[in-house]
Amino acid sequence: MEKYINHFDQNTDKLLKTIKDYPIEKLNAKNSSEWSVLEILEHIYITDQVIYSIVSKHSDIESKTTEIVGRDKLETILVDQRNKKLQTPELLKPKGHFKNLTDFSSAFSTLRNTIKSDLTTEKIRFDNRIHNHFILGEMTITDWFNFMLFHTKRHLQQIEESK
Repeated sequence: MEKYINHFDQNTDKLLKTIKDYPIEKLNAKNSSEWSVLEILEHIYITDQVIYSIVSKHSDIESKTTEIVGRDKLETILVDQRNKKLQTPELLKPKGHFKNLTDFSSAFSTLRNTIKSDLTTEKIRFDNRIHNHFILGEMTITDWFNFMLFHTKRHLQQIEESK
């Protein structure tokens, strides 16, 4: 758990530091087929909210192992194979809720701090509960948290490339 929380903190800090120095004039810029940086950030936030909701739920289904998909496979799918675009479900598409970086940073930090608190107090436990992912299928709580980290890393690289 402690190792994961360290990775979680590093992931959060890296995103916030990257966008802190992001050129304001490029924040809403986009070509016709891609999201703006502010939309990417909102997508990360929405995805984190959904994952938080999922891992907070009870499940009657449990795995015999802590991971089904696995950290390495998730990193490969989400980061190493970032050029393979997936269709984003409507639920996870940005809606224009964040108008500036301050609003995003505040909401994102609050959500990440809530998740971290729930992990450290064991309100959310790393156990073998299974919840389905719409593409990857069955995933354990550990898989879901690794997904959160690598999903953020995927889009962080996208943001860094757009500077």
